[in-house]
Amino acid sequence: MSLDLLTDDLLLRLLKADDENAFRTLYERYWKRLFTMACYKLKNKEAAEEIVQNIFVSLWEKRTSLQIEKLEQYLFTAVKYKVINYVDAMLVRQASQKNLPGITSDESTEATILINDLHHAIQQALAQLPPKTREVFTLSRFEKYSVKEIAHHMNLTEKAVEYHITQSLKLMRISLKDFMIISVPAIITLLK
Repeated sequence: MSLDLLTDDLLLRLLKADDENAFRTLYERYWKRLFTMACYKLKNKEAAEEIVQNIFVSLWEKRTSLQIEKLEQYLFTAVKYKVINYVDAMLVRQASQKNLPGITSDESTEATILINDLHHAIQQALAQLPPKTREVFTLSRFEKYSVKEIAHHMNLTEKAVEYHITQSLKLMRISLKDFMIISVPAIITLLK
C-alpha cells in the first residue's frame, strides 16, 4: 500500500508505531527540499547532505518520544539550527587556523566565501537605511562610539540615538534573516 497520499500527522503516528514505510515516505517527501535549503545556506553539498541525513537519523531514533505538531516546520527548523551549528564550528576552526601558520583547508575557503556573502548582504541592508539612521548605526556598531558620544557628535538626544539604533537593528534582522547563521551583533563582530 502506498503511503504517499497520507498526511504528515498520519505518517507520524505510523512512524511512532515503528512503521519503516512511513519513515521512508516522510524521507522522500522532505529530503530534497531540506537538502536544497541546507545547500543554499552552506554552499557545500557534502555538508548539506550530512546535515539532512543526521536530521532523519535523529527522527528515526527518537520516533517514539518526539512530540511534533507540524512536521514540516520541525524539519526546516532543525535544518536551520544544524546549519548554524555547522557554520559556528567552521568559523571557530577558521579562527584557530589563523593562529597556526601554514594551515589551509577547504573549510577555511568556505567560511571566507560565507563571510563575504554576509558582508555583501550587510552592505545592502545598510544601503536601505535612512542616512541619519545609517550614520548612527555605523558609529555605534562599526566605530564603537557610545550612545552619549553619538548624541554629542550628531547633535541628537540620547533617546534619539537609541531609537535609530533600534530601528536599524530591526531592519538588519529582517534583511539578514535568510542567513540564519548568527545574531546581528555577532555578524558585526565578524566583519571587523
